[in-house]
Amino acid sequence: MTGDASATALATIADALARMHDQVDELTRANRRIEANQDEILRRLDQIGEGQATIAQIAAYAHAASIGNSAALPTEVISDPLLERFVLNQPADRRSTTRALVDWRRTASSIGSAELARLLTSQYRPSPSDTSETRLLRYQLAAIGREELRGRGENPPAPPSSTLAQDRSTDAVQVRSAELAMLWRAGGSAALYAEPELAGALDLFAAAELRGLGIPDGNLSVELAQLHRVLGDRIAVGDRPSASKLATSLSKEIVAALQGEKPR
Repeated sequence: MTGDASATALATIADALARMHDQVDELTRANRRIEANQDEILRRLDQIGEGQATIAQIAAYAHAASIGNSAALPTEVISDPLLERFVLNQPADRRSTTRALVDWRRTASSIGSAELARLLTSQYRPSPSDTSETRLLRYQLAAIGREELRGRGENPPAPPSSTLAQDRSTDAVQVRSAELAMLWRAGGSAALYAEPELAGALDLFAAAELRGLGIPDGNLSVELAQLHRVLGDRIAVGDRPSASKLATSLSKEIVAALQGEKPR
């Protein structure tokens, strides 16, 4: 074999080796993509499995409700993106004896359609200071108003796309607290009973009124006025008083007012 022929052969071999190296690299990249796709498939299967478990739980609640054994939805449902649409479009609970739902059912049926639609729009609006509990209650209250409007032949406002407020900054929470405090201090109104974030304070006030049965009207009025003022002050600074917080985080002022004592 001549020198030129040998050089040509070596060049051909080198080119073939280079091509083989490129093919090996491409196969390696393809294998990595396959492995990544497999990991993504497994992740999605796990997500689907979790979603099916939650849906099965909701189905059990729906079945119980259909045969007259209604029960409150679990609070964690509101944080599951797979079930957020269900929460936003849930049917009205007409059986619950929860104070907030009972009062709102009565109030919603007694006000005009225009006011009810306005309050429903407000209920639909996610709050920056909502907790899981108030978010869930928000759309339970909304379901009652929505059904009431449909029963009157009215088209209710469309629900939002999400139950979470986009702006949950400290400034947004402060503005929201000021709005709630103003609504609370204004006294009894349809808007007050429509507001899920004030349901806990209303529960406390209703409990104080019940506890005050038998107390002379003058004394009871003073004590209830004191409680109302203290609750308003706590709401204004961002607190959301409720019976569930009574033993832990409520201020001494509220506890004293509930017990008919002077704050120390």
